[in-house]
Amino acid sequence: MKFDLYNETSYLAVIGDVRGSRQAADRASVQERLEKGLQQVNQENEAALAASFAITLGDEFQGLLRQAEAAMAVLVSLEIALPGIPIRYGLGWGGLSTHLREQAIGMDGPCFHAARLALDRGKKANRWVTASGFGEEEDGILNGLFGLLGGVRSRWKRKQAETVSLRRRARYQKDVARQRGVVDSVVSDTLRAALYGPVTDAEEAMTRLLARFAAGRADPSSRGEAGAGGRP
Repeated sequence: MKFDLYNETSYLAVIGDVRGSRQAADRASVQERLEKGLQQVNQENEAALAASFAITLGDEFQGLLRQAEAAMAVLVSLEIALPGIPIRYGLGWGGLSTHLREQAIGMDGPCFHAARLALDRGKKANRWVTASGFGEEEDGILNGLFGLLGGVRSRWKRKQAETVSLRRRARYQKDVARQRGVVDSVVSDTLRAALYGPVTDAEEAMTRLLARFAAGRADPSSRGEAGAGGRP
């Protein structure tokens, strides 16, 4: 991976924070699962990553995406790779003011400032994902939709979340039924209760919105200057 200087290029910084990690009974186990999960996400999303995900603190990690529209697919990939670990995300769209590195450590710039600001706002509002750096109106639209998607996810029971993850990876629904050892109608009922269809439709709409809003913010130097930067 080459090491570029900030050059009118925009990126999407993603900062993830494990909720309640300090109260976890076995923090070492959570840390190990986090490391393995991020390795999986980095492998699966290599083409989308400008800098791979890395743990920056015991309960926090960050990565850098080449394009904003890749965010939804990467968030889903993180969700599948880290089941049962409650994570809050801040997304920040903007430029870099330091070298581009192989891992998302030791970098700074408007995209990381915006992601940090988004994460802090998300903590106060108890959101799953919060975005910043696209413009005041655009951020409001994205965060309203992310709020709905997070609200649906918060109501998933463990079996529903597992079934949704299996369905995302399976070519056919009958493959999920085979893996779970149940009839196809059970899978259908579980996915319907989890609002799988509306959720995936909303995720596709979010991908299109992110692409449109990012295209409308062509000058990275004018974005995401408020808030604290990414972790060194």
